[in-house]
Amino acid sequence: MEPVYELVTREIAAKGAGYLLLRRCPPQELGETLARGRAELLAAGAAELYAASADPACPLDEGRWEGFRLSHVRDMLWMERPLDQLPPAEGLTLEPLTRARGGAWLTLHNACFFDMPNSATYGLRELEEALGAEWRCGFAAADGVPVGVYELALAGEMPEIAGIAIHPDFQGKGLGRALLRAVLAELAGLGCGRCRLLVATDNGRAFSLYRREGFRAAAVKSRWFQMIGTA
Repeated sequence: MEPVYELVTREIAAKGAGYLLLRRCPPQELGETLARGRAELLAAGAAELYAASADPACPLDEGRWEGFRLSHVRDMLWMERPLDQLPPAEGLTLEPLTRARGGAWLTLHNACFFDMPNSATYGLRELEEALGAEWRCGFAAADGVPVGVYELALAGEMPEIAGIAIHPDFQGKGLGRALLRAVLAELAGLGCGRCRLLVATDNGRAFSLYRREGFRAAAVKSRWFQMIGTA
């Protein structure tokens, strides 16, 4: 059985980060496969390298191989919450995304998420998806000024808060909590009884907010390790 892996290189230009995701790998070939993927990411210009495994038969763990070591940096954790007994939503309004404001939404989205762990830079493909019928996306506005963005995915078995973020210039004012409560109210208004979201465990501010607002851990989606070169 040949190893199968995916390289994510689109964040190299913007952030210098490259990602290796193992889809299938015989355990005895793990070191060689990691080394091959690492070499390809370095050749593509990545300065920071991360790896995860989606193969239950070949999980990753911290350790050393020739020329590099793996250091655990984060888990991507599913959290869930029922949509009854919601706290009051106030301080922000949700403005739905329109095609006319697509460029402004992309610019604000990428600024909001730039420094978040495992975040992706959005382009026209992601904008088209966000405008689709299975999504509810838009701006978070305070006194008419866009200060953040939101993305709600409605196609799955459970609606997902796919992304919420406040621009760094407006953080530290309680707007993140207000935005979370606003999207919870939006989902409840759509008739949803429960929702979920995905959070990086090293995103301390967001992780703490979600727990305070009633979300509970449901499952680990992936475990990410940094590939650090050794002499």
